[in-house]
Amino acid sequence: MSNLSGPEHGLVVGADIGGTSTRVAVADTSGRVLARADGGPGSPVGVGLDRSAAEIRAVVDRALAIVAADGAAAEVRAYVLGMAGGSQAKDNPAFAAAITPDRIAASPWLVSDLAVAFCSATSAEEGYVLIGGTGAVAGRVVGADVVAWSDGMGWLLGDIGSGFWLGREAVRRTLLALQSGAALSPLNRAVVAAAGSADYTTLVSRCYAERPTALGRFAPLVSAHVADSPEAPAIVAEAASALAATLLALAVEPGLPIVLGGSLLAGPTPIAAGVRERLAELSNPVLPAGPGALGACWLGLRSIGVASREVHDRLASRR
Repeated sequence: MSNLSGPEHGLVVGADIGGTSTRVAVADTSGRVLARADGGPGSPVGVGLDRSAAEIRAVVDRALAIVAADGAAAEVRAYVLGMAGGSQAKDNPAFAAAITPDRIAASPWLVSDLAVAFCSATSAEEGYVLIGGTGAVAGRVVGADVVAWSDGMGWLLGDIGSGFWLGREAVRRTLLALQSGAALSPLNRAVVAAAGSADYTTLVSRCYAERPTALGRFAPLVSAHVADSPEAPAIVAEAASALAATLLALAVEPGLPIVLGGSLLAGPTPIAAGVRERLAELSNPVLPAGPGALGACWLGLRSIGVASREVHDRLASRR
């Protein structure tokens, strides 16, 4: 992708490609968001290269069609895609061609999903991002590169404090209560109801019948029962400590922004509050992530010489 010396009129396309959704945004060089479109899973890890390319192309086409219908058609000068587990797609000419509509002359630029999450919240070129979603990972971002990272090892080997981890803890503690014959807490009863199982053996068999990461569906029950179940605050505290430790393992440099992303951290959740409390002694601004597609748009804008904080603020205001 070429770097141009100064901003000109044109468009940038940014995409956030994940295991559950594909999100695309189109913005102009003033930071005004002209269109958004969403689709299904697009990560090559989950659906393979061919299905990934087809889904990305379809969602990008829909976003560009919205722009064209509004009469805002212009040259697309940057096309940036944030992608988890995108190494198999990177530098793959066939994949690049398959995801690029004829309308886009710019070459697709694949970057880490951590980079677009970071850029969704700040115009700074360097800092840290901590993601707590189905998985858990932290990274140090410099420009568009993740130069160091912590955890992100997947459900089997890591992702401590993630949605999967929370869901597993909720089920595990419910199983312990059923096993011992103890009175079930509201959290335990919610787990039993969500699983459709009122006894130990059936709950175990139903959990093992699903893919392992499906345990993440029980994670919201932990936050929902913090006020009425004694084990829930303990699970939340352990998760918050683990996530904070994942970030601090990067030897955080004072003053650089820290962006919190993912379903557990970007909003006002008990776990986000716990992580913020554990980071309060640092002299670093802590910011919530916005939509990754907007972070990808920002990287695209920066690549063509549009780098003012005012433009980023306008872009981020459309979250």
